[in-house]
Amino acid sequence: MLNFRDFDVLTFDCYGTLIDWETGIFSAVKPILASRGKSIPDAQLLELYGDFEVQAESGEYHSYRDVLQSVVNNLAKQLAFTPTLDELHSLANSIPQWHPCCDSPWFV
Repeated sequence: MLNFRDFDVLTFDCYGTLIDWETGIFSAVKPILASRGKSIPDAQLLELYGDFEVQAESGEYHSYRDVLQSVVNNLAKQLAFTPTLDELHSLANSIPQWHPCCDSPWFV
């Protein structure tokens, strides 16, 4: 049994549980790809996103904003284009518009 006295802090990841991160990612990344004439299936985009996010989070600490910028940069490399500065920041800048999942009690 877990002894809660062994811990000072507990954190919970709410992306994918409370926040609809897939729709958030698609809404930020697909317009970039479309403007470059690029298209990949949703499942492949999420797989690449996951791979690139893990790479960016390994090693020394990076802010989540930097992690997301790295994801966009690696997607661009994978799909053979150079992102603009606005495009590099677009995924991180989109987070305030990400919505809760429809089954979240906070859905508005």
